[in-house]
Amino acid sequence: MLCFFFSEGGGLKLRRQKREWIIPPKRLKENVDYTSQEYISKIRSDEQYMSKVTYSLTGIGADQNPRSLFTVNPNTGLVRVNGILDREKIPSYHLLGVATYNNGSRAEKDIDLHISVEDQNDCQPVFVFGQSGSVNESSAAETVVMKVLATDADEVNTLHSQIYYSIVQKSSSDSMFAINYQTGEIMVRQTTLDRETQDTYTLTVKGSDMNGAMGGNSGTGQVVIKILDINDNIPTLEKEYYEGSVLENTVNVEVLRIKATDLDLMYTENWLAVFTIITGNEAGYFTITTDSKTNEGIIMITKALDYEDLKVLNLAISVSNKAVYYFGSSSTSGKTYPIKINVINQKEGPRFQPMVKVVTISEDSTTVTINKVITTYAAIDSDTLLTATNVRYAKKSDVDNWLIIDEKTAEIKLNKVPDRESKYLVNGTYYAKIIAITTDLPSKTATGTIAIQVEDFNDHCPILTATATTMCLGDTTVYVKAVDGDTFPNGAPFKFRVIQGDSKQKWTVEHLNATTAILRDHAHMWPGHYKVAVEISDQQGKACADIQILNVDVCTCDQVNKVCFAWKMGKDVTLGASAILLLLLGLLLLLLVPLLLLFCLCGGVASICDFKAMPFDTKEHLIPYHTEGKGEDKVFYT
Repeated sequence: MLCFFFSEGGGLKLRRQKREWIIPPKRLKENVDYTSQEYISKIRSDEQYMSKVTYSLTGIGADQNPRSLFTVNPNTGLVRVNGILDREKIPSYHLLGVATYNNGSRAEKDIDLHISVEDQNDCQPVFVFGQSGSVNESSAAETVVMKVLATDADEVNTLHSQIYYSIVQKSSSDSMFAINYQTGEIMVRQTTLDRETQDTYTLTVKGSDMNGAMGGNSGTGQVVIKILDINDNIPTLEKEYYEGSVLENTVNVEVLRIKATDLDLMYTENWLAVFTIITGNEAGYFTITTDSKTNEGIIMITKALDYEDLKVLNLAISVSNKAVYYFGSSSTSGKTYPIKINVINQKEGPRFQPMVKVVTISEDSTTVTINKVITTYAAIDSDTLLTATNVRYAKKSDVDNWLIIDEKTAEIKLNKVPDRESKYLVNGTYYAKIIAITTDLPSKTATGTIAIQVEDFNDHCPILTATATTMCLGDTTVYVKAVDGDTFPNGAPFKFRVIQGDSKQKWTVEHLNATTAILRDHAHMWPGHYKVAVEISDQQGKACADIQILNVDVCTCDQVNKVCFAWKMGKDVTLGASAILLLLLGLLLLLLVPLLLLFCLCGGVASICDFKAMPFDTKEHLIPYHTEGKGEDKVFYT
């Protein structure tokens, strides 16, 4: 192109102006064969009119891999493509057009040659492998489980890569879930997911590009959904009733195993059972724990039972899970299971009753006779509670040699006069141990203690600390406690016995500790007032002459405070100011009436005479007007 410029001298000069030396390339599509076309673009330098110019290309696709995909005719500058373009591999090419003289120098500045590859919908959606999710059973509808991901290699932000998600329905179980077609979020469709019925779902998910339009590409993938367990099943026991047995005088022995069944996931807190003894174990004879491997309740005896005192125990247990029930405590079962524990008698050796035999002796030598029987301390048969036979007696310990014992009769005599100042006395008492040995084989032994008290007497009997108690309706036990003014060995432990007088009552006694016992009702008494006759004896067998009466009120009551509702005043009942004022006014009136009567009496006769007598003839004080006459005539005549 020639342009005209004016010189300073006013003459015209001709100057050539450079133009862009490129013909823009054609718009190239991937997967299209352009190799048969003569050129797709052209570069040209104006310097070729002045001197020989050679054209070349540099950049990726020219002199860099993929090499020679684009070439240029060195003489004409025509650019052509020598292969099929793939946009997903290289979406665009940035080449430089170079023009050089024969000596290798640049004819002019290199020119950019930008070639963009137009996308075609030639790729299908591909799902990420191994996608999985999880959701709790019984989840609400529209609960999001997971989000699936599919990719499309076509150009982003175009219909070619816009994926439409769907679930390929192959079975009825696939209908449990739905998918958001835009985001790929899989959600719960039905609220009936139940891990115990099916714990895993495998879904086939389909992705279609072109936003699901006809003619697009599609791909599928699989996702696995795991159903998580919740505590939606209540544990139950294999049987409705259990019975076991335990030998008397044994502890730390397994009594019974109780198998619990639960449909929830094994070895989780939703499955693991927790056992509780509801009734029958108030004295603490048993414990119950759970075997976490078998889910069995293990009943152990931790406090020795005596067949002669208690032959049968009736327990009631409940079972729950370690985890909280998913649907709330109101939905759990309040069922209890009865368990009968039989106490088995075993052949026992003799024993001393009481364990400590107290003998009171004065240290006054004038009242003490040596070699005179002061007491008999014979052992009893533990099974029959009668005096033991085939037994020999001997002293086990008698540090100051105070006593002599007959080996056959257990009669005890003094060997010397008691000395209260003896160093062997403990709080005024001398202790010696007696042993009883059976003659059979293998022999059994029992040990008892003789306590020689100097000038101390068992002058008190144990009495109830409270003579009235409340038993809530539905409960079966009450606790009784006694106290004795004497000290050891004339006091506790106490022995309680119920004297069954009322045929409507049936009580048994269970030992709790040295001063307290449990009275258990077996008659299921109705609400009302009951009197229970109780005999309490101390360690020496001394009991009060009068039978003690425990008053038991059976009623509907507060389980915490043991207060009958009928006698319980509401917390909101208060006296207002007006009520208090009325009470005060009433009291003032009661005080005022006697004062007025006293005032009238103290006024004397003179005061009484000041009163005027009212005449009985009241007619003299009435004025007759006689105004009443004939009534007015209301009738009109026409």
